[in-house]
Amino acid sequence: MALPVRAEELGSKVLTALRKATYEVVLEKPTTDSLSYEKELPFDLLPFRERNDKYQSIGTAFALGGGQYVSAAHVMVLASDSVRRRIHLRDPNGRIVQLDRVLKYSMARDFIVFTLKDYRSEGVLHTNPAAKRNDKVFAVGNALGDGIIVRDGLYTSDTPEEEDGRWKWLRFSAAASPGNSGGPLVDRDGRVLGVVLRKSQNENLNFALPISEVLKAPADKAEVRSKAIFKLDNTDHTLMGKMDETLDLPMGYVEFGRALQARLKNFSLSLSDRFKTTYRDEMFPQTAGAQALLYRTNIAANFPRMVSKQRDGTWDAVAPSERREAEIGRNGKLAFGKMGNFLYLRMKTPDDASVTQLQKDSKRFMDLVLRGLYFSRAFGAERVRITSLGAAKEEAVHVDGYQRKWQVRRWTIEHSDEKIVAYALPQPDGFAILVNAADEFTSYMFEEDMKTLADYAFVTYYGTLKQWQEFLSARDMLPAVFESIELETDYGKKFTYRSRRMTFSYTSDLMKVTENSDLHLKPSYFKENDRVVWDVSSVLAGEDKDTSTYVLINRHPRPPETMPDADRLTWESVANARTPYTGVAFSDKTRTVIASAHAPQQTRGELSQLPLLYSVAYSVDSAVEKDLMVQRLGIFRQGLQINGR
Repeated sequence: MALPVRAEELGSKVLTALRKATYEVVLEKPTTDSLSYEKELPFDLLPFRERNDKYQSIGTAFALGGGQYVSAAHVMVLASDSVRRRIHLRDPNGRIVQLDRVLKYSMARDFIVFTLKDYRSEGVLHTNPAAKRNDKVFAVGNALGDGIIVRDGLYTSDTPEEEDGRWKWLRFSAAASPGNSGGPLVDRDGRVLGVVLRKSQNENLNFALPISEVLKAPADKAEVRSKAIFKLDNTDHTLMGKMDETLDLPMGYVEFGRALQARLKNFSLSLSDRFKTTYRDEMFPQTAGAQALLYRTNIAANFPRMVSKQRDGTWDAVAPSERREAEIGRNGKLAFGKMGNFLYLRMKTPDDASVTQLQKDSKRFMDLVLRGLYFSRAFGAERVRITSLGAAKEEAVHVDGYQRKWQVRRWTIEHSDEKIVAYALPQPDGFAILVNAADEFTSYMFEEDMKTLADYAFVTYYGTLKQWQEFLSARDMLPAVFESIELETDYGKKFTYRSRRMTFSYTSDLMKVTENSDLHLKPSYFKENDRVVWDVSSVLAGEDKDTSTYVLINRHPRPPETMPDADRLTWESVANARTPYTGVAFSDKTRTVIASAHAPQQTRGELSQLPLLYSVAYSVDSAVEKDLMVQRLGIFRQGLQINGR
């Protein structure tokens, strides 16, 4: 036991008693590593003890009489699906001891009392529930994971528990470091005054729970009391939730961990559900602030956007303000940015990796992500890049509120007890991806947010005709609205597109039809039969991604008169044959374009009075005579059938 300045005031007898009754809380280091790295790991950069110890010190515990041991609840993390379930105590002689049964527990007061399996302590500590302010005190604990040390200070004050003052924390000036949590705060005689819990962030006045709170706690019930604030990244709404439950004690340590985590998970899920119910009418698409977005079409979103509330109360599809892009080989690219708690990614697959292949191969999928993202492992001042997470430990499919199917994959990082979760939405040429990394104990809370936010993800679908054919053939992962889409390709001759909303075709006289011809489907949100749907509202069929030769068909529902003029501008232009929808070709420096309104089949009356219009545009990547453009647009429109939706 190391002694800093003035701690020798305790005397050798007291120090011996403290040494015998104070324990390191240690975590068994994982023996496996699923990760691959860019080079051999430099373990020699770590201190001797750290690289040779099979256990990692994470906190402190101490012995009371009757075979009872005390620590901080937050040290003894009880996640049943975490590597931290391999927590043990290490006694003063270096013996590793297993935890047995939980006798007392309070989440709010942050303490746990437990027994050990087949073990008897050489020493126990007595208690002093009647500490006096300004008395000399000593913090005993496993500071910074370097073994048990003693540091002195004063018991300076009491401060009420933050929520409703049900008890008072002890404040003390003895130094406390990471690793001290769970250790005893003792007086000159070595009697326990409290359980050290946390250090102050701004001053050297640290916190301990009075030992009286531990002694008087019920021995048959665990207090599972917590307060949490639920918030989604895409809105400013918050919801406070409180959990005040009990679990029967005593209970086996592992069983208690499972029961506690189940309660916490249920609490988190219920809070999420209550948030959705409470704010349903104030969220997209129900709120009045969502109206403008329901009448916007032709929004391109190759990079995933999030439908989010803006400062003025309106809702819009926004992307991260800062995005970066990385090459991932063979014409593959990864664009990425951060919003709120999550990374947003857009992967364009390399030429040697198709979307369907990556749907079946979780390792290769994440290996490509890691070519663009820099994940690393620290060894002192050096960081070693992680090149692979291996195959996903878990895989599932999440179907969001608009029947889009997200491939869910989870990887475990053993050395840091983290879980990486990716929600990937397949597209013809790649994936739109949401990613989060969190510790095992809290990852389920972030994943619940991801499930909810998936409903608000705004993406469009782009690819070559060859990529689209493969994408549409993977029926089990198609969004429901794409199930009616059929493509017929007769390369060099003709292309036909069919869906429940429209059918069109064109021959090579209009533009070339090859494997590299591109198709961009832009879904949006709009009202249909008194409900909001997500469906294709814009179709762009192009000759090639490198040219400006294409046909573009856009859906335009008539906006209400109450909408601002700026949001009615496109509709007014289409309905009243204003520029550019005049049916007259015009040219700029690089191309020739013609566009006009198109009424759905079986509709009659003035265009401006119809509830729904479409616009059709034809663009050629060269100078073309205006009469010829009119003729070609007319031929295309003759083969365009829109069923009125």
